[in-house]
Amino acid sequence: MKSGMKKTTDRAVVGIVTAIMLIGLIATVISIIQVVYVPKIMEQREAEHMDKVAEQFTSLTSIIDGQAADERKGIPIATSVTLGSRELPYLVSSKAFGTLEIFEKSCNITIKNETIDSTIQTSLFSLGTIGYSSTNAYFLDQSYIYEAGAMIVSQSQGNLMMIPPDFFVDNYTSNAVNISFDVVNISGVAEKTTAAGSGTYPIQTEFREISINKIFTDVQSITIATSFSNAWRILLNSSLTGAGLNNAGYGSQFFLNDTGQACKLEFRSSSPTVNISFKIIEIRAQIGPGWVD
Repeated sequence: MKSGMKKTTDRAVVGIVTAIMLIGLIATVISIIQVVYVPKIMEQREAEHMDKVAEQFTSLTSIIDGQAADERKGIPIATSVTLGSRELPYLVSSKAFGTLEIFEKSCNITIKNETIDSTIQTSLFSLGTIGYSSTNAYFLDQSYIYEAGAMIVSQSQGNLMMIPPDFFVDNYTSNAVNISFDVVNISGVAEKTTAAGSGTYPIQTEFREISINKIFTDVQSITIATSFSNAWRILLNSSLTGAGLNNAGYGSQFFLNDTGQACKLEFRSSSPTVNISFKIIEIRAQIGPGWVD
């Protein structure tokens, strides 16, 4: 009898030890997945979400460009923007969040020119923008901005222009430089100017009017005051040098200064006369469903 009881007890102990080992093995596997693989999976998820937002802002830019060219009033068009991404089921992970917002007068453009009576005129134009900013848990935070007709991507390391505005050197001769610069001013509708979270929200845009359509002659400087001055500096430099103007060394015809908060383009007194055809297209926008007139 005693021998039989001992065998039974041994089998019970072996069963308990086996169960403990299995639980330990499962816990180890789950810990490895949680520590090693979950961050990589979530980082990839958030990177894909950033690519998706970039595509959505590209679509938004295209729609606004079409509305500006068509100039038809009373036809709001919606573009969806996904603010965040979901966490993984059953495992410990964090959601990604985002904020979509319409900013009033966040970009200022100043044009300084000499008038016919030889006086210096300074014209200031304040523009509204649309911005998305992410709050990621694993991937690098990014912002996408629609500003003055351009689409800009911004990270902690800097900012670049993904889609340029309508800025063209139409004609450059030894006597004159003729520039065309069309910008978009975004104005919010009612109080529907912001959304935050992880869901998908529509942003609706509508053409309103052409508020400014003017030619500035004998332009001395253009200043674009914005947090994304590096993107504008690269655009202005590439556009002017691509047209044949010189920005380096002897005989420089223009000079660019980027302070991080403003990009200033100055034309040398020895350069040809600079004329700018400047237009502001007014676009109304609201975030969320249901258009408010």
